[in-house]
Amino acid sequence: ESLVVHHSKGDEPLSMKERIQALLENRVPELAEHIDAHVAKLTDELQKEVDEEVAEQFLRTAGSRKVFDGRANYLRWQNARHQALQQRLDAKMGKWILEGIETWDQRKAAGSKPEEVNETDLIFDYLTKRAAHIDSGKLPSQIPVFKTLRASYSLPRMWQDKYTAY
Repeated sequence: ESLVVHHSKGDEPLSMKERIQALLENRVPELAEHIDAHVAKLTDELQKEVDEEVAEQFLRTAGSRKVFDGRANYLRWQNARHQALQQRLDAKMGKWILEGIETWDQRKAAGSKPEEVNETDLIFDYLTKRAAHIDSGKLPSQIPVFKTLRASYSLPRMWQDKYTAY
């Protein structure tokens, strides 16, 4: 057999189709986080834009009609705002998700991912590296001396006569 080195598929960046498939299967959490952040940012901008436009239009119409009281107009404002937001989100969400997938930097995300540590590696580190860094200043300077206990203290009363004679 040949000893030629075969490069693994994990080193190559994902194509657009593979990124979409990974997002749908939820295989790459970094991609999902990036898309969520991208969509959240654009949603906030859209919300501000809708608030400005719909508020101006609603105030003009509600002011000219003067049919409802303040509470009813507030409920009508919330409904109009919600409808406008929902329509624009429905129209733009697919485009935003694709933009998020396109703008995701796979190499940057792979570099920031914390490496996984095996249990054997943890044990090795604990036994070698941590044990080598003992601070002698924190160790006790004297070893405490305990009085020895006779065997009779640890034995039941009925055995005391047999073993204390020796």
